[in-house]
Amino acid sequence: MSKTLILCVDRDNDFGEKAGVKSPIIGREANLSAANSLMLKDAEDSDSNALFSAISTLDSLVDSGEEAEIATICGHKNVGTYSDEILAKQIDEVISKVKPNDVVVVSDGAEDEFILPLIQSRIKIRALKRVTVRQSPQIESMYYIIVKALKEEKFLKKVLVPIGVAFLVLGLTILFVLVLRVYLYGLGSLDPSTTGFMTVMSAIGIYFLGKAYSAGKRISEGFSKLVEEFVNTRVTVFSLLIAIAIFAYGIYTGLEVAISTKDVVLALIYLIYRIVPFTITAILVFDMGRIVEGFLIFEKGKRGEMIKAYLLSASFYISFFAAVLGLLSFVNFAYQVGTVKEYYLVLAIVLTALGVSLGVIISIFRRRYAKDLQELTSEREAPQKDSRVI
Repeated sequence: MSKTLILCVDRDNDFGEKAGVKSPIIGREANLSAANSLMLKDAEDSDSNALFSAISTLDSLVDSGEEAEIATICGHKNVGTYSDEILAKQIDEVISKVKPNDVVVVSDGAEDEFILPLIQSRIKIRALKRVTVRQSPQIESMYYIIVKALKEEKFLKKVLVPIGVAFLVLGLTILFVLVLRVYLYGLGSLDPSTTGFMTVMSAIGIYFLGKAYSAGKRISEGFSKLVEEFVNTRVTVFSLLIAIAIFAYGIYTGLEVAISTKDVVLALIYLIYRIVPFTITAILVFDMGRIVEGFLIFEKGKRGEMIKAYLLSASFYISFFAAVLGLLSFVNFAYQVGTVKEYYLVLAIVLTALGVSLGVIISIFRRRYAKDLQELTSEREAPQKDSRVI
């Protein structure tokens, strides 16, 4: 007798993100428990309804005398290539365990059905069932839909990011025009209405971008983490503060030189010239703090790997900023051609070639040590968490 697999697809991993359920989920009881867990966490999520429908389909096939099994596969919240790679691995795992002859795919929308070619390349698809949740007219009001959409991270990034960028670019463009007008005609040329419009546009753009990327939540978590690290007296906290101070001083000296330069383009060039060396110094100071902390925490056998990983990380940023300085020297030479010495052109060629070539070489080695660095970082965090006073 042939065996049918009822496969429920959750491409954006709502079961994992909201209900904490690990996938793939195989078996009727496990799937029923997962559906109940998601329903309790978010009663309005359509994935739980799709899974209940899949369980109902399983029961119908079993009652009619067919042999069937149910499984749910989940991807990742960042829907795309990475999510589909996870789904492909889970499909292979489910097929190897269940050993079905065909599959009935159950989804809650067209987005989940993007992976149908992945399934079809591995097993025959017997049927496709799309579950549409019916709602009352009151719930379907425009206000409710907008409010709910603003809570969905996928919607925020797809819709608010382009709008936020558009508003911000508009505000910055007006700001540039205002600065140019002040530079040419003085402060008396400022128009209050234009200035206010620029401020409002920029504020709306910043708000939309902050909302899309959960800036408030990230700042709050970062502050909490910083306070936690202060309590644990970690070396990296102090190296980070020193690095921030160095970077801030670089901005101050750069602005000081830029303000004293009458030409706007040259002012911007000199500003970046001043900021880049201080940025490199700040990165090196911060990485030195991480290396010192690694010596205090890691065992002798792992210190060499830690040093290589952090030095490669710092070297990559140095090569990047070297390329930036090289390209900036090209701009400087081209802008001041005839008045700037030829060594600016030589400096531009050398720095750009050095930065790009080193960046390519270092990025290859960074991939090699990326996993080691992640594991070392996890090991470094563990003792800190265990040593807290409760």
